[in-house]
Amino acid sequence: MRRRELLASPLAAAMQGQTASPPNIVFLISDDHSAPDLGCMGNSAIRTPHLDRMAAGGMRFTRCFVASPQCSPNRSAILTGCAPHTTSTSRLHTPMPDWEPSVLEPLKQRGYFAGAFRKVHQGAAFDKRWDFYGDARTPFSAFFDKRPKDRPFFLHVGFTDPHRPYAPGAVTPPHDPAHMRVPAFLPDTPDVRKDLAFYHDEISRMDSECGQVFALLRQHGLEDNTLVIFTGDNGMPFPRAKGACYDPGINVPLLARWPGRVPAGIVRQQLISHVDLAPTWLTAAGLPVPGKMQGRSFLNLLTNSGTYAERDTVFSERNWHDNFDPIRSVRTATHKLIFNAAPHFPYRPALDLENSLSWASILEEGRRGRLKPEHKQMLHPTRPLLELYDLTADPHEFHNLGTSTAHSEVLSDLTSRLSGWMEETLDFLPPGRIRRGQPGTRDWPLNL
Repeated sequence: MRRRELLASPLAAAMQGQTASPPNIVFLISDDHSAPDLGCMGNSAIRTPHLDRMAAGGMRFTRCFVASPQCSPNRSAILTGCAPHTTSTSRLHTPMPDWEPSVLEPLKQRGYFAGAFRKVHQGAAFDKRWDFYGDARTPFSAFFDKRPKDRPFFLHVGFTDPHRPYAPGAVTPPHDPAHMRVPAFLPDTPDVRKDLAFYHDEISRMDSECGQVFALLRQHGLEDNTLVIFTGDNGMPFPRAKGACYDPGINVPLLARWPGRVPAGIVRQQLISHVDLAPTWLTAAGLPVPGKMQGRSFLNLLTNSGTYAERDTVFSERNWHDNFDPIRSVRTATHKLIFNAAPHFPYRPALDLENSLSWASILEEGRRGRLKPEHKQMLHPTRPLLELYDLTADPHEFHNLGTSTAHSEVLSDLTSRLSGWMEETLDFLPPGRIRRGQPGTRDWPLNL
């Protein structure tokens, strides 16, 4: 449905007569930030007091996954509730098409004043859909001063931390490289530790800016009727994370706070996809979810009320970043299938990762023959067409079971699920299983 058609749609008619006072919505999103990297998510080496207090006073989710481990494609999925390939936004820096409706249109029809700060990353035309837009030089207080006091608001704050490039001085004192917890998918070297310390510094700086937003909500007496959501746009900017469909690239933090509505101190293990955010905001505002949205509202899960149909799968896609690497993945609570549509390519990190201390360290350790087998995988000249992981036995996704006969049923099941999603969401890549009444099935051909 085109945006201009939305204004005259049955949805608009359904919104007429809404009388309940809807909540304000504040959406905070970090830039390149994996799930474990907050104090409240278990990383004791990082200083994030403001977000830790938010989690203590609300709910945190351990299994929130992006629609894409790339910045602008995933941000489009958040705003539209659809997979990036469905809305023609699967390539990095592709602007949101004018004809694609977003969550903003129904919210604004409901009376919301929509504002954004900093990184939205959906193009100049999309920026005009906001009632208020502030760049990095605009203080957060400007929005609260300008907003109409008799209307609810939707505020999007897109931080640029902890995106690269890194430099000293983000916070004082800086994090100590000696105290870093090096993820299992990276080698433990001095340069990797130094790189991680810079990453931690920028997360701490972002946390302090979240504290500024929280202080303004308190100052203006808005806390009690404001749903605050915090998440990351994709995984940490390190090899095998950002731009990859392994968990460090697609599993991001998700926190929610709404005093009196969201219970405090609750931890949820349910699978959540970023396409679920827009439907959740709409239902919180008392609005129907448009049929085109592929996500599902988890408002009842947030408020611990009513029924909630839990997800059994989440899907992610990677396409063009600064190199072309088409990948699709399906994840359940226990397993993951990754489809590398160009397996003849080696693993190729995004450009900002290629220039990082960590990637240089991996290459140097490889030249010296000092990499562990699991780290050597990043330097292999090709990749498997299909990667299957048992996430219970192998949470770091090091041992590919894609050719294991003992796991053929799981492989077949996840191949069918991923193929069905690709067909239903109008993916441009060919699915691995033919459906829609055609006889038989076929596996992904090795010459794809």
